[in-house]
Amino acid sequence: MKRNGFTLVEMLVVIAIIILISASAIPAITPFLKSQRLNKGARIVQAQALAARVMAINSREQRRLVIDSTYSKLSIIGTDTTILAREEFLPDTIEFGTGNVIWTAGTSTVSFDPNGTADTTSLGTDTVIIQDKLGNTKNLEVISYTGQIISD
Repeated sequence: MKRNGFTLVEMLVVIAIIILISASAIPAITPFLKSQRLNKGARIVQAQALAARVMAINSREQRRLVIDSTYSKLSIIGTDTTILAREEFLPDTIEFGTGNVIWTAGTSTVSFDPNGTADTTSLGTDTVIIQDKLGNTKNLEVISYTGQIISD
């Protein structure tokens, strides 16, 4: 008699082997996932800055990107301080920082003018730093004359 299938024992052995291989791969994947959160945070900041810049150019009015270090949130506001776009939050383990020191609680802004340039005077620096809980950082430099934010 010829059988055309697998026994329950054979299936359980294969599943056990797959679980063992998967468990041994988790430590290798974890650092990759952590760096992806930092990269995602950088992309969120860049996307919000680009949106604020485009809004400033299209409306021919100044728009500001508000960086709230208390809630790790980004908002785009107009000249009358109304919020013009959906507020974006950084991933859970990512926060705004200044190198090894966390920003003091509060907000800072980057202003985008109708000609597409950026003014970082109220920010106090031309670099926005985001970091994870382990101290890994990503620098986002604001290029004032083009209004772009580039990542290191």
